Amino acid sequence: MGRTLDSTLSRYINVATLVSLIASVLTIYFFVGALNRNAERNDRRLLSAGIEATTRQNEIWVTDYGWWGEVLTLWNEQEERVLTGSLSSSFSDHGAFDFVALSSTDNVDGMSWHRDTGSQVRTDVLTHDDIAALRADLAAAYEQGRYIATHFLDIGGIPYLASVTVMGEYDDRASMTDPMKDPIIVLGAAMDDDFLTATHDVFLVSGAALHDGAMPRNTTGLELRDDNGHLVGWMSWQASRPGLDTLRLAFIPLLAYIAIFFVGAQLIAHKARTLARHAENNEKRAVIAAGTDNLSGLPNRLGFTSFIESRAARQAAGNGEAAVIYIDLNGFKAVNDKAGHRAGDDVIRRVAHRFRGAVDGTVHIARIGGDEFACALIGADGAQAALDIARNLSACLARPFDIDGRAFEIGAAIGIAHSDPGNPKPFTQLIHDADLAMYRAKADQLDKPLVFNASLGLEADARRALEADIEAGLERNEFFVVYQPIARSSDGSTASVEALLRWEHPTRGAVPPDVFIPVAENSKLIRRLGDFVVRSVCEEIGADAPHSVSINLSPAQLTDERLCERYLRELRSHGMTADQIEFELTEAVLVEDFDRAKARLMELHDAGFKVNLDDFGTGFASVGYLHMLPFSKIKIDKSFVQTIGRGEGPNKMLQALALLGDALSLEMVAEGVETEGQAAMLRLLGFEYLQGWHFGHPLPASQLKARGAGKAA
Repeated sequence: MGRTLDSTLSRYINVATLVSLIASVLTIYFFVGALNRNAERNDRRLLSAGIEATTRQNEIWVTDYGWWGEVLTLWNEQEERVLTGSLSSSFSDHGAFDFVALSSTDNVDGMSWHRDTGSQVRTDVLTHDDIAALRADLAAAYEQGRYIATHFLDIGGIPYLASVTVMGEYDDRASMTDPMKDPIIVLGAAMDDDFLTATHDVFLVSGAALHDGAMPRNTTGLELRDDNGHLVGWMSWQASRPGLDTLRLAFIPLLAYIAIFFVGAQLIAHKARTLARHAENNEKRAVIAAGTDNLSGLPNRLGFTSFIESRAARQAAGNGEAAVIYIDLNGFKAVNDKAGHRAGDDVIRRVAHRFRGAVDGTVHIARIGGDEFACALIGADGAQAALDIARNLSACLARPFDIDGRAFEIGAAIGIAHSDPGNPKPFTQLIHDADLAMYRAKADQLDKPLVFNASLGLEADARRALEADIEAGLERNEFFVVYQPIARSSDGSTASVEALLRWEHPTRGAVPPDVFIPVAENSKLIRRLGDFVVRSVCEEIGADAPHSVSINLSPAQLTDERLCERYLRELRSHGMTADQIEFELTEAVLVEDFDRAKARLMELHDAGFKVNLDDFGTGFASVGYLHMLPFSKIKIDKSFVQTIGRGEGPNKMLQALALLGDALSLEMVAEGVETEGQAAMLRLLGFEYLQGWHFGHPLPASQLKARGAGKAA
């Protein structure tokens, strides 16, 4: 095999050498061509700029003289002094043009001067057709809001660049609407040998020449067109060839390079044959390393994928003799948060060690990423074997993990998916199904493995369908915001309102928030919904609102590092300020990622927003969290209010909550108040604010404002 590899490698190197030489020659060829083309483009650009500059200079002169009122006065008096006096001397002195002609409405050269005839006044420089063409161009220029036109003329076989304008005072330009009837002045510059010589002197372009008609194809040249785009001729020149000059200079070094290249190629071929033998061995080790997780020592996602794509795995799956177990650790985040990431890495290593001890060599176990693991197994009894292995994996985590003298409980949510001969599935489907089962086990906080069944697939399909409907609903404006009053307990007056998102689907009907909000949070659509609520509040309530507005924030929204910046910008665009908005968050936001939540809440607080804790008492937040975060109010869950009147216990609980708020200098809000009896008890217990149907149902902004106006009246 080694000899075959050597001969193959030698053949490849020889072919590569030949290809490289050909490529080098082609590269030089294209490089030379590119240099020549670039030089031609530069020449064309310079010549075009030169003609453009001549045109603009001509237009400046014709403007100066044409809009000089004295010229029109002398012309109207048919005074030849307009050309023979001081004006004539200025024509001959500055040398910017070669002829001047003045004409009345009959398109006749009424009076003209040409450099070749000194100060003699003539009437034959321009023909009737020349003047008619110039007037037509000037009329076209007037339609475009310009009062000057430039035209190429052929006078005595020499092309002239002629600029024309109507004579008169500068301030009269806007009133001249018909250049066909007013006296005109024409200044022309000859594009003769002197012009071509100047072109060479300025732009270093040799062999410039002017030609009539259209420019032939594949010719180095520049088309000459008047202001209206009409072709009047073309200019040619002797194109420079810097590419060929470069090639002549590089010819000898190039030959030396080719010789060195051949010798070097043979030396490289010899060295490559030696390295190839080592590379073949290293490749095997690299494949193994690439598929191994450095932290746990288990196969990683790549290694796991390599196994399920192997011939044996595909064959087993096709026979319905395969299973997949998906594992997600519970409690791992607490290790990172409380003991640091180094401790978290230590836990991953220990978990991997326990997992290896819980399975035999027939089970392919891997760390997929983070705190997720997966097992793939093949065999005739995959279903029962997978369940037994999953139980073993769960059992091996029963013992706490001792990290720096602290014991951490680590559990696992485990999902299982298997195939059978009557229902074979590819491994990709088994992974998908096991993942669904694992997430369901995690959501339901199950302490035992969950085997995938069809209902989980249907639930996943239903979630995806609802997610698609949410996205479509945002596009079709199916969502809207209603506002529920939050009353002062002292007199029942409205202190603020809470903005509540509602969804009216064309076929689903009214979809409850507790149905679509969790789906939106998992699919990242919650940001768009949150933005919609803030935008709706700004548009519907506005800067002149008599009270603040409470808006719910989801934990998923706090992952947006620009949340505060974006909402401030939205408020300012509607003339509102941050102190008009209160954000409400549930206790879940505190236990998911406390550090990030604290940072984001401090940003909101420092920007002027108020931050309130919602549904207090239903989650896991501690009093310490309340002391560490910038909350202004605590809103207790309605489940506490509903217990009023059921004995002393509930009343004492409510009193304790009120005392807690007082101790922390936090205002207390009770929601779910539906009766006057509940309101009276809460008022007695010290709650400052009350919310519920007793004080008002959620209403659209228009009805809320109408209600407020009615009370004010």
